Amino acid sequence: MDNNLKEKLKELTEETLLKMDFGAAVEIDASQQECLMVSLQSEEAGLLIGQGGENLLALQHILRVVANKKLGIGPINFIVDVNNYKGNRISLLKEMALSLARQVTSEGHVKVLEPMSSYERRIIHLALKDIEGVRTESEGEGQSRRVVIRPGSDA
Repeated sequence: MDNNLKEKLKELTEETLLKMDFGAAVEIDASQQECLMVSLQSEEAGLLIGQGGENLLALQHILRVVANKKLGIGPINFIVDVNNYKGNRISLLKEMALSLARQVTSEGHVKVLEPMSSYERRIIHLALKDIEGVRTESEGEGQSRRVVIRPGSDA
C-alpha cells in the first residue's frame, strides 16, 4: 500500500473530523489486502457511532465521498471504525449466531434475528455457512430485513 495514500487519507479524515468539531486520534491500517482500516480513537465515540452504528455508517460514507473526490485516484476501499466498535460488534454477532445455531439444531425451532444492515447480515451468514444442521436466509425489505436461522441444510 502506498504510504502517500495512507498519509493523505489520514490528513483528510482529521480535516473532516475537525470541520465536524470532533476530536479523534486517526490511524490507518493497511495490513489487510482488500481494504484499508481507518481507526479512530475518541472520547466522543458515542456520538460518532450513534445508535446501532448508524452515525458510523454515515461518517464512513461521507469520508469515502470526500476521499474519492479530493484524492481523485478512483474509488478507495476503506472501513472506518471508532474505538474498535466494529471489531467488537463482529465478535458479538458471531457468538450470537453460533449460540442461536446450537439452539436451532437442538430444539428444531426457527430463530428470527432483529433487523440489521446488509454488512451485519453477511457476518451472520458467513459465520453459519459451514455449520451442519442449520441454514440461513434473509427476509424482509429495506430496514426491516433480517436473518432467519432454520433447521436443515442446503445439501
